[in-house]
Order: sequence, then structure tokens, then C-alpha cells
Amino acid sequence: MPERLALRSPRHARRAGRSRLGATALALLAAGCAQPPQAPADLVERFADAYVQLLPLGRVMDLAAAKDAHWPLGEKAGMVSGAQLGCVRRAMSSPVVTPRQRQAARDYAHAHPATLQADLQILEAGAARVLGQAMVWGAEGKTTQPLAGATAAEARAVAAFVLEPRYADLRRATGVAQMLGASTQSSQAIQGGRGVAQGLLVHHLTDAFLSCHIPVKLLY
Repeated sequence: MPERLALRSPRHARRAGRSRLGATALALLAAGCAQPPQAPADLVERFADAYVQLLPLGRVMDLAAAKDAHWPLGEKAGMVSGAQLGCVRRAMSSPVVTPRQRQAARDYAHAHPATLQADLQILEAGAARVLGQAMVWGAEGKTTQPLAGATAAEARAVAAFVLEPRYADLRRATGVAQMLGASTQSSQAIQGGRGVAQGLLVHHLTDAFLSCHIPVKLLY
């Protein structure tokens, strides 16, 4: 009898091994089929609206183009062809830039489903309107203090967006973090709206130069 048990033990060991492998495979399959949290479509589109309101680059570009027929090249416009200048101006216009911004907002929303509701809430509470207005007024050359027309709730939303750690990812994604640096002053974020715009404009201008076959060295 002991010998029979000894003879069966390798077979039992193989069966046990197969069972463990099967269980592991099922676990891996279940993990692969599990879907990550999804951001609701309506919130994603609302977030895209708020994102563009916060960063109205298309409007800023259109204002600049309307003021100067040589924008964005200025004095260097004579160093490129008319076709190239027209190409850059089209690439730096709201019909091209705004859809790209909306897609960037969607990408952020899908990558941050857990915080999307809170991010959207702070933007819609006034942070997007106040900071976006500061950016537009900067492009228009106005020195108006945006907070002068903001409600108390909007001012609190701006302060929370700029200062609270839970919005750090959103600040980085929108460029506000880079503009603030080590500062913790919400007033600097408002007054620096033009600085955010300029930094983002350079990014889009570089892409426009590449797509329009213009040497990037003309940027400097």
C-alpha cells in the first residue's frame, strides 16, 4: 500500500500544479477584463468647456492676429514666404488651436477620473472665468484687475485652485504651476495670466513652425 501511494504522488503533484496554474490563469484573465474607472462623457465635455475658458488661447491668438497682419512673426515675417506666413497664422488660430485644447482636456479627464468631479467643480466655480478673463485682458493690453469684478465665491475658487494640493495635477496640466513657481499667492496667478498665455503660445508656435516648414531658429 505505501508503494502505491508513493507511485500516485507524482500524479497528484502534477494535478495540483495544473490546478494552481489554472487558478492563476483565471485570475489574470479576470484582471485583464476588469475595466478601469471611466470618466462620464457629460463631465468630460463640461471639463473641456471649462478648460478652454481657463485657457482661451484661440481668442488670444485671434486678437493678436487682428491687430497685426505680420503676427506671430512680426519683423521676421519678411524672412518667410507669404504662403508660410499664412500657414502659421492659420495654425495659430482658434479653429485649429481650440479643438486641440479640447482634446488635451479630454485626455486629462480620462487620465484623472477620480478627481475629475472636483477639478470641474473648482473651474466652474469661478477659477476658469477669472483666470481666463485675466488672460484675455492681458492680450488686449488692459490693466484691469479681474478680481474687481469677481464675486466672493469666485475669488475663493481662484485661491483654492492656486493653493490647494489636491489641484496640483490640474495646475501642472494647465501651465499654472509652471507660472507660479514657488509662489503661493493667488493674486500672482491672476496677474500672471499673460505669462501663462505667452508660454503656451510659444509651444503652439513651435508646432506651427514645424508643420509650416519654417526654421525654428526664427523664434529666437
